[in-house]
Amino acid sequence: MKTIKEMLLKKREDIVLEIARRSKASTESATQEIGDIIDSVSEERTRELDLILTDREKRKLAQIDDAIERIEENTYGRCEECGVKIPRPRLKVLPFAKYCVECQEKNEREEKYTREESGDGIRKVPVAEVEE
Repeated sequence: MKTIKEMLLKKREDIVLEIARRSKASTESATQEIGDIIDSVSEERTRELDLILTDREKRKLAQIDDAIERIEENTYGRCEECGVKIPRPRLKVLPFAKYCVECQEKNEREEKYTREESGDGIRKVPVAEVEE
């Protein structure tokens, strides 16, 4: 059976290769002849999507690198918040998990509350305002 570190290294390699492939394809399409306006708009949307996906993949690479570093420091598999051992099934599904389920949920609730308080989230409208 593969170790988690081997699995993370393989996933990292796959992501790096995919980013390189997309980058090369994007560069090649930019040098081709420009067609009509619809083609250029479509190509631009494809490039934007590739950039978004690449940013998401870069974040995932950072998470993988962090998990590999925790493996090497022998801190992998422990919740960074409360120190409890993260269950193996959770690590199999999310191998770069830093928190146990309880702490992850608590952090997400706090993050959501902070976003709502700062106005970045959904604004709660009092019933009186809705009825007027």
